[in-house]
Amino acid sequence: MHTKMKSHESIRRLTVAAMLTAIAWVLQLIEISVPFLVPGFIKFDLSDLPALIGAFSLGPWWGVFIQLAKNLLHLPFFFGSSFGVGEMNNFLLGGIFVLIAGLIYHHRKTRKNAIIGSVLGAVCMALVSMPLNYFVTYPLYFQLMIAKETVIGMYTAILQPAAYVPTADPLFNCLLIFNVPFTLVKGLLNVLICYLIYKPLSKTVLSKELLSEETLNVVDRKKRKRNLWILTVIGIALLVIQAFLWAVELFPETFAFAEPVVKLTGAMQKLLADPEKTWILKAAVVAAFHAAGVAGLLCVILGAINLGRLKKQHAEDAAEDANSAESLDNPM
Repeated sequence: MHTKMKSHESIRRLTVAAMLTAIAWVLQLIEISVPFLVPGFIKFDLSDLPALIGAFSLGPWWGVFIQLAKNLLHLPFFFGSSFGVGEMNNFLLGGIFVLIAGLIYHHRKTRKNAIIGSVLGAVCMALVSMPLNYFVTYPLYFQLMIAKETVIGMYTAILQPAAYVPTADPLFNCLLIFNVPFTLVKGLLNVLICYLIYKPLSKTVLSKELLSEETLNVVDRKKRKRNLWILTVIGIALLVIQAFLWAVELFPETFAFAEPVVKLTGAMQKLLADPEKTWILKAAVVAAFHAAGVAGLLCVILGAINLGRLKKQHAEDAAEDANSAESLDNPM
């Protein structure tokens, strides 16, 4: 029975994490610009909220997993918009946010610790955004997409003194004046909404009461099997997308109808052939380009392994039930 409960708890966590990942992905698509406050390429969304809920209900590393899965799902469809740099930045900052919040909350599960952990996570996310953007994210943008002067111009169009106050480095000033407060406010809004909705959720879809004896039945097994098949199908879909990207890269003339993708693969090949680009940048671009395939392969492997375990568990339970029935029929 203990093994069965442990297995059901693992499946419950995986199912809840998959549900939260799907919600996070949808929220990531619903992004809005904040005019007059930050440049238009900086978007606001609430996609960190499901990961924060996951960090509290499932564990801190589950929150990080949701952040990673959300960005991997986002990457194949929006690779051309930032060459994967935006997704990398979102994962690193969001991962720090939910990991710190989850670690502090799970040290002692109280409302006070949840608030302290999530607020501290938001503050750390904002502070880390400064060196991450200055040394990694924005330099990648400058090499891949847009000139540094153009980006600085977008910031100074909102606030002219940002070019020379408080330091002589305009990029440093812009990140300090605009990005750090924006990231902090974004994190705190996620914290506020989580505070308002977490308790009702904890009594319903996140409740461990779903593991009561009544749920340990055939219906529950069917639900788990369905969720694993969904995971496997998602993995296959990601592999198909990756295969399409490879085909376009190898045979661009054949796929002329997919002009944006052809342009994207052409830009990537040009970048990889440029001797002036650093190997770190090239490795990052290659990793981002193949992320859909890696994520798809992992989904298929996880789905297949757990479907096999589920089938084995079903056979063991059936054998156990048969033995129990036989012992009842033949008490002596």
